[in-house]
Amino acid sequence: MGKVNKVKVDLDFEEGFELSHKKSAEEVLKAVMQQISSGSFEELEVELEYDDGSTYEYVIGEDAEEEDDDEEEDDDDDDNE
Repeated sequence: MGKVNKVKVDLDFEEGFELSHKKSAEEVLKAVMQQISSGSFEELEVELEYDDGSTYEYVIGEDAEEEDDDEEEDDDDDDNE
C-alpha cells in the first residue's frame, strides 16, 4: 500500500437526516459519521485511489449482500458442471 491520493464516498440513507448547509465542514463530517455509526444508512461505498494508480473499493449494505449472493450462486453453478 502507498499514499492515498483520492477517496470517493457514496452514502445512501434509509430515512435521511436533517443538516443545515450553514454548518462548518467539520460539523458536517461529524454529523455524517454519527449517522454511519448509528447504522441508519442503506449502503456505504468507499473507493480509495493510491499514488501507484491502484484502486480498492469497499461496499457495506444492500449491494454488498447481493454481490455475495451472486458469487455463491456462481460457485454453485461451477460445482454442478
